[in-house]
Amino acid sequence: MKRSIAAVITATLLAGPLAAQGYPANGRLHFTPLENGVRIEGRTGFGARGIWCAAADYARDQLGARGDQDIYVSEPRVRGLGQSNAVSFTLDPTGLTPSDVVIVGPSLGRQGARLSVGHALSFCVDFYLPNR
Repeated sequence: MKRSIAAVITATLLAGPLAAQGYPANGRLHFTPLENGVRIEGRTGFGARGIWCAAADYARDQLGARGDQDIYVSEPRVRGLGQSNAVSFTLDPTGLTPSDVVIVGPSLGRQGARLSVGHALSFCVDFYLPNR
């Protein structure tokens, strides 16, 4: 059975007061709302593509972002033992030097890295295909 991230989010939101604790895309991620963005902590099991997917999903559903709108890394992930794996995203490029994402993996460690919301949402499809 194919599941979509929207179905998971809807089911979780209908469960009750969890919405007050943050945006529940799945049980492995913690979302902290920011002005025009979100801070995401946790692991998806799908690397950087999973985090971009979650950020775009949040931007669309909670911030009203359009598919052609860009989302930017505003506070990159810091690599290293004992470091937080959090990364912050924004829809507002003010103060950033935007750069297109060419290779997704290292993009979370680069402030200003950008993808369109629609492009990042295209990563979500891969995560719920059968036999993966």
